Amino acid sequence: MKKNVFRTLACFILVAALTAHCTSRAEAWIKITLNNKRSHSIAVAFCWSGFDYPDDQRKGWYLVKPGKSRVITLADVVSSLTMEGFGFYAKGTPKGGNTVVWSGDMKQVIIDPKNAFDGHPEDPIPGGVTVGFQKVTLKKVGDQNTDAVATLSFNP
Repeated sequence: MKKNVFRTLACFILVAALTAHCTSRAEAWIKITLNNKRSHSIAVAFCWSGFDYPDDQRKGWYLVKPGKSRVITLADVVSSLTMEGFGFYAKGTPKGGNTVVWSGDMKQVIIDPKNAFDGHPEDPIPGGVTVGFQKVTLKKVGDQNTDAVATLSFNP
């Protein structure tokens, strides 16, 4: 009888420990610091690759006012899956000027040029446009709350 109770208790502790470990990893975040050193607001969007096609995501817009910084916490990204496939696209319009764009050739993504959006990078959006995203190099952190971090600075 004691042997069965001990085995049951040991199994319960093992399951609890594994659950706690998996839960803490699922709740880890990627934090991106955006520094806007320009004289106009900048809107930033992110995209990332997941484990398979349905896990690929896009999300925007995050507005950063002139001369300000903002930390974006993406809680639904697992950095181990996105280290090579995490990117951004940004745009801003100086007073009396043309739109300034930060783009790249990491991945082509469909975005809404005016409204907030999210979902799979290739899903259609009414009025959406396809733009190139630039790769972000993530730095692994690996504490219990944050998987990776990066800083993007938009200089004049």
